[in-house]
Amino acid sequence: MLNSILVILCLIAVSAFFSISEISLAASRKIKLKLLADEGNVNAQRVLKMQENPGTFFTVVQIGLNAVAILGGIVGDAAFSPAFHSLLSGYMSPELSEQLSFIISFTLVTSLFILFADLTPKRIGMIAPETVALRI
Repeated sequence: MLNSILVILCLIAVSAFFSISEISLAASRKIKLKLLADEGNVNAQRVLKMQENPGTFFTVVQIGLNAVAILGGIVGDAAFSPAFHSLLSGYMSPELSEQLSFIISFTLVTSLFILFADLTPKRIGMIAPETVALRI
C-alpha cells in the first residue's frame, strides 16, 4: 500500500505540473513577457512563441492531465479499496462493504487530485503567471 501511495503522490505532482503549466501560459500577459524578451530573457521569448500557437501545448497538457487522472483512479482504487473493505467488512455485509469501500476510495483520491493537482496549482499559477511560465 505504501508503494501505491507514493505512486499517487507522484501522479498528483505530475498533474499539478500540467495544471500550473496550463494556467500560467494562458494567464501570462504578453506585454510583460514582451518587455522581458526585449531585455534578452530567452524563456520569455519561448513563452511568447508558445502563446502564438498554443494549440499543441494545450492538447499535450489535456492528454497528460486525463491520463494521469485515470491512472490515479486505478492506482487509488487498488490501494485503498481493500483496506477500507477489511475495515468495514466486520460491520456490514461483504457486498455492501465492497461497494462502500470503492465509494470511499474514489472520494478520497478524487478529493486529493482536485485539491492538490488542480485547485492549488492553478491558484499559484494565477498569482504570478509570468514568473511561473518563465520557470516552466
